[in-house]
Amino acid sequence: MIELGPPIVKGGWCEIRAVVGQPELCAKVLIQKRRFKGGRPDPDEIVNAKYGIRDFLEYEWKNYNKIIAVCPSELRRYFVHIHGIETTQDGVKALVMDVVRDDRGDIAPSLVKNTRVLSPDFWTTLERIRREVFVRHAIDHFGIVPRNILVKSPECPVFIDFQTGRERYRGQFWLRWPFFVRAKTNRCFRKLYKEMGIAERLPSKS
Repeated sequence: MIELGPPIVKGGWCEIRAVVGQPELCAKVLIQKRRFKGGRPDPDEIVNAKYGIRDFLEYEWKNYNKIIAVCPSELRRYFVHIHGIETTQDGVKALVMDVVRDDRGDIAPSLVKNTRVLSPDFWTTLERIRREVFVRHAIDHFGIVPRNILVKSPECPVFIDFQTGRERYRGQFWLRWPFFVRAKTNRCFRKLYKEMGIAERLPSKS
């Protein structure tokens, strides 16, 4: 059991809280923040109603392990280390992970909030992750957006937030086909590079 401290980061579905007595750790918890059908129900109820996911944090924990299992050892440092799911002093589930700090000792900013000039090595690393993890293993990951990539240093990105697509409708049959998953992954990376003002980094056929 862990005791939650003050919020570090607030999001739409969740917030990242400090862990009392363990400054190197933080915990992701769902919050009763978003309105749904006129009220503010338990966030798991919202996620289940919208996406058919009964346990959002457990779902993310399984996806994280799936990604790490196929990730080359030298690339694992570019994914935040998640320790697992624990119960808080309030009886709430929390996904416990390392706090990501930058090379100045501050909480690492996302690409959205970063103000530093990034090294070409930063983008080279993202390209390796695209090719050697997501594309090679046909992993559908919709966390490939600026807010989910932290800047640990101008050379070092760190991925957070591990969700994948989920087949819920007949029209989503393509989620079972690696060709379409890889195409979607490449589109996500192209969009990321475009949003960050980076010249097209993917060849026309990747």
